[in-house]
Amino acid sequence: MSAKLAEKRVFAMKRSCISKIILAFVFLCGMTQFSLFAQGFDIAKAYQQIDDAFAHNSAEDLAAVLKTYAQTRDYYLCESYTLKKTRQFIIQNKLDFARAAALVVIDNNIDNFDAVDLYSYIDKAVLAKEAERQAEENKRLLEIERKAAADARVKQKIQTGDTYHSVTTSSGKTVFINEKQVSYSPYTWTFKIGLADVLFQKNSATDYSSIKYGISAGFDLLYPTDVFVFGADTYADVLLLTMGSGEEEILTSIRFIPQLAFSSLCRYAFLRMGFACYGLSSTVRDITGSVSTFATPVVGLGLNNISIGNTSLAVHYDYCLGYFAYDDVTSAMEMGGNVLLPLNVNERTKIGIELGVSDLLFMKDDGMENRTKVTFAIGVGNVVK
Repeated sequence: MSAKLAEKRVFAMKRSCISKIILAFVFLCGMTQFSLFAQGFDIAKAYQQIDDAFAHNSAEDLAAVLKTYAQTRDYYLCESYTLKKTRQFIIQNKLDFARAAALVVIDNNIDNFDAVDLYSYIDKAVLAKEAERQAEENKRLLEIERKAAADARVKQKIQTGDTYHSVTTSSGKTVFINEKQVSYSPYTWTFKIGLADVLFQKNSATDYSSIKYGISAGFDLLYPTDVFVFGADTYADVLLLTMGSGEEEILTSIRFIPQLAFSSLCRYAFLRMGFACYGLSSTVRDITGSVSTFATPVVGLGLNNISIGNTSLAVHYDYCLGYFAYDDVTSAMEMGGNVLLPLNVNERTKIGIELGVSDLLFMKDDGMENRTKVTFAIGVGNVVK
């Protein structure tokens, strides 16, 4: 009887001890879990990891960082910082990754309503941006189709209409012209023959004056580009016949002056720089006081190819730089202008009368010599389409 009782007591003590051990183990596990949940973490390190994920636009890295700290006490700080970075990306118009970042926060904590609202806002912005881009693309495609259709209509008209020719303009563009426009040219030219060249000469030092008659010829050329207008003014005359009581002298002149204009400023205003020579053949120079043969470089300004209807106008002023090589000349200059009055204009050329006037002035130590000239010429020029 005593042995059985002792055995029961030992069994009861063993069972009680096992129960205490189990309870202690359960309590220890619970405390460990609570301790792990309650422990903090290095917030600066977490923020740096989030920054790195945003810097690399990596949603996978961001998800891994949030998952690492999801069970910590201060996890909400990670979510708040992630949403802050997301808003910064919205401001920078990096909407695609901003939407992905907001979705990562929602995947880790679906109860974060701030993340849900932010994701909804970003998603609408992305869709609106995509719609705008698609509208621009559709507009571009429609414009391409419209131009293609217009080109097709023009080509069809060319094929079924008159015979057309393609030409290249001075700017490099190709245009089509029909047979009535085959005179198209980027050049502008005028050729003239002076039938009557009348000069009045006056020398103040010797009080000498005379009127002379002669003939002349000239050629003007202009070539425009998108940036510059190049040109050249060529002219020559000879005055053989002395009218009235003047002495028998032969006066000649010749000039070749390249010209340059800037298309963006004014295609009609030219800088002139070239050469001129005013000749004299005389055996009575001591009586007339005429300036001997005068060769000189010239610089000047001009207005050219000014059109009023089919009428063309040009004026110029040239300063003669060669005066320093002559003892009896202190300064020299020439100015003049001409107008072409068309009599007949067709598709290719215009023919008319050119009236011109010029004045050559020599300043000398003892006075001045003035040569005023009026020209009546027949002019021919091209018609530029």
